[in-house]
Amino acid sequence: MLESHLSRVLSINFISALIISLVGCYFLKTINLTNVMHIANLLGLSFLVIFGINILVESGDIRNGSQRFLVAIALILIFDLVFLFIVPFFFEDVLSVTDSFVFAFNGARVNLHLNVYVYLAIYAIVMLVFNLSLYLRDRGMYSYE
Repeated sequence: MLESHLSRVLSINFISALIISLVGCYFLKTINLTNVMHIANLLGLSFLVIFGINILVESGDIRNGSQRFLVAIALILIFDLVFLFIVPFFFEDVLSVTDSFVFAFNGARVNLHLNVYVYLAIYAIVMLVFNLSLYLRDRGMYSYE
């Protein structure tokens, strides 16, 4: 029974996060901001990782510890792969935009080329930091060890 509840909650949250991301992509496309289409991934990830994992911790399906972070990492990886596959299918090739960032550091010129993979990695790190802050906040309330 516990596995069916866990899989049901994960699948509903995953589908909801994917819908949120696709709506974000559609909104960005309608206002011609296809250069920043990867921001819609952040919307879906925040719903999936923060809201979805909090539901699972509060219901007692996963522990508020290392299990929380393992589930978060797995969900982020799966969601990013699905996002990279689904978005070009619906909205053409909008994720191929690269940004260049040039700055001088101690007299040396540094060129950074940021593509969608770099942004998705940055968003994953941000979501893990938010998950860590929620873990630290709820550490005493939901510790089952």
